[in-house]
Amino acid sequence: MTTSKNTKETTQIVRNTFTVLGIVIAALFLWQIRNALLIAFAGAIFAVILTGFAQIIRNYIPVSRVLSLILVGIVIILMIGSFTMLFGPQIVDQFHELVEKLPERIEDVKETIGDWPMAGYIINNEEENGRTNENEEEPEEGLPEETGDLLYQFGINFIDFLTSLGLLLAAGIYFAIDPDTYKNGITLLFSKSRADRVSEVLDTTGKALWLWLSGQMIAMVFVGVSTTIGLLVIGVPLPFALGVISGLANFIPILGPIVAYIPALLLAFSVDTNMVIYTTLLYIGVQQIESNIVMPLVQKRMVHLPPAIILLNLVTLGLIFGIPGIILATPLTVIAMVFIGMFYVQDVLGKEVTIPGSD
Repeated sequence: MTTSKNTKETTQIVRNTFTVLGIVIAALFLWQIRNALLIAFAGAIFAVILTGFAQIIRNYIPVSRVLSLILVGIVIILMIGSFTMLFGPQIVDQFHELVEKLPERIEDVKETIGDWPMAGYIINNEEENGRTNENEEEPEEGLPEETGDLLYQFGINFIDFLTSLGLLLAAGIYFAIDPDTYKNGITLLFSKSRADRVSEVLDTTGKALWLWLSGQMIAMVFVGVSTTIGLLVIGVPLPFALGVISGLANFIPILGPIVAYIPALLLAFSVDTNMVIYTTLLYIGVQQIESNIVMPLVQKRMVHLPPAIILLNLVTLGLIFGIPGIILATPLTVIAMVFIGMFYVQDVLGKEVTIPGSD
């Protein structure tokens, strides 16, 4: 009897050990392919956008899924082409000018705030570091030794970006054309009793992502257009480039508007102190209107996310995955809310809760 009991305990210990090892190995494997997973997730977001617009077309025109996706692609290409023809050269020129002016504006800001106690301390430390570097051995005339390495690294990063972008677009198109194939592949990993529930959760997740993305795109357009018009009115240099940055950066809640404000602030310093005040008031005003008027109207039928949860996810995923993690943090939050709400709150706890994207 004792021998049988000891055998069962040993078997249980071995089983638990292999379970833990399996979890660790799976976690390590997922960590090694994290970049591929991020690309796949970004492709899924692109597929949700294509599918959402295709569904809008099918609501008015009786066409097949593939044909509606083709129409969406044509419309997107025409819109991008028209925007490029109308504003492309001006925006490109302003971006080039922005890249050239920002270093000068940073120096102007240093001179302007040089008398402030903390700013002076920081600037003095930078100058001391600069003098220390000057005392080091001077390189030979010509290009610095690091120039070749920097150009090589830039080329590698640029190729990596183009490759990731191509994979993202290709994955999104394939996901959008035949989503059932990939959804069925996921449900095959679960028992028959759970497969239907998993399929329902995946469908709800797609709807929730589209609701959030559509609301966010409306906010991005509003912020980009409003900022551009406001900058033109008050006279800040390079308004089109700054407006595009503001609109795109608004995809990232909380942190995006702050990042977009920095180059506008630096350029405002090149005019005068009053322009800094006007620019600050403009950006605060646009964000207040977007947060308190535009988004509440949009979120009546879209997805609302608690700001604290968004901020924590931005920080966490930013530390783990870097900039891609920050960009994808909010849509990942939407997915987490759906998964936790349906798999845990509803199925495990047996409580009723409103799920974003549920009918």
